[in-house]
Amino acid sequence: MKSSLPVAAVCDRRKTGDGHRPPLQKAFTLLELLVVIGIIAATAFFLFRGLVGGGKSAALQSSQATLANLVTSARTKAAATGHKTRLLVSNDPGEPERYLRFVVLQVGRQTGANPAEWETVQSVFLPPGVYVVPGSLTGLVTDVAQWKRVSDATDDLDSDLFANQSLAYVFEGDANAQIWTGVAFTPNGTLAALGGGPPPKGSIVIALGQLRPPGSYAPGQPAVQLADPAGVRGLLLSAYGVPALLNDRNAF
Repeated sequence: MKSSLPVAAVCDRRKTGDGHRPPLQKAFTLLELLVVIGIIAATAFFLFRGLVGGGKSAALQSSQATLANLVTSARTKAAATGHKTRLLVSNDPGEPERYLRFVVLQVGRQTGANPAEWETVQSVFLPPGVYVVPGSLTGLVTDVAQWKRVSDATDDLDSDLFANQSLAYVFEGDANAQIWTGVAFTPNGTLAALGGGPPPKGSIVIALGQLRPPGSYAPGQPAVQLADPAGVRGLLLSAYGVPALLNDRNAF
């Protein structure tokens, strides 16, 4: 059955309560949508870059705090037990996954300056991409001239505390001895050499880097390439083994 209402009456039903028609709804054009999508994509890109950079910085800072805590623990345990303690850092190129990232805290089972046996009380891996710089930069950087200390342009930005501090040691579960670097502590909490001699002195440097692709380096060469000398942190140890934080390159 057809409606008997006039056309004007039907049109009036579309009016609002006050007798006025509602304004027309304007939709986004395709061009406007593409512009909005582009802005969102650009914002996400820069946010992602910021998060990645922040993650590396956070990993570096976390590693610095970890090493500071290990140094403090080593000093404390030496004084509490009356036994020599030591921190070892894997320095064997033949172990790429451990190399300059695996840190071990040990306490001598016997008293004296040279315990025959050691007990591991803590071991940690630094976050991927963060490395403890050894006492030499050989093979680790492409241009040693860029890795110089701010305080002395003739001195390499390496861990001088570990200079000439090296030993071969069979870690628990290993079949063969590996090469380690590090530092020891006397029962008084002062610094001591790993294998005898005068106490070492200086700083520990921590840097960002990456593993080299297999086959891109010769056997015996480091499997790690350090990244940027501007992005480093570290510790300065006093003669008493107390660590002070070094938060950027200018502190070295």
